[in-house]
Amino acid sequence: MISPAFWLTSGRELKITRSDDPTHTPLLQTMGNCLAGKTFRSKITSYGDFRGKVWASDRCRGSCVVKFGGQYQSTQGLYTGQCNGDIQNANRIGFWCDRYDGSVIMIGGAGRHSCSGTDHGIGITETNDASFIDKRDGYETEYDFGYDAGTKSTPSDYYSLNLWIR
Repeated sequence: MISPAFWLTSGRELKITRSDDPTHTPLLQTMGNCLAGKTFRSKITSYGDFRGKVWASDRCRGSCVVKFGGQYQSTQGLYTGQCNGDIQNANRIGFWCDRYDGSVIMIGGAGRHSCSGTDHGIGITETNDASFIDKRDGYETEYDFGYDAGTKSTPSDYYSLNLWIR
């Protein structure tokens, strides 16, 4: 379920926490006015309307600097935060990223062997393209968050991610 705040609350920064953490310790928190006074929805849609389209090829359409904390290293899709790659470096989140697969919000780097593709983070797809509709090679696996939607992980049944706007 999406809160009305998704459309209505504007801010400068965002943070992500785990639902199983009663203290809401940030797993990641942006720095440097990432949202620039926009709502989260307007930030995400400012890059374009990708319904039925491939959103990128070997790149991210945007990025923000983040600080990691809490349980990020044990959280699916976030433990790649310290990985440097040729698509994006560590300590960043990327918006609408592609390399082999895709993510709406990629956590950390991608593009080198240790970082692999871009299907780690939030809104990931294992379609061999940056799209939620492409069905190449029999893959069409998509997850709300995680790491490597095709083979390496399935979504957690123990926690969900919370998005906060400040």
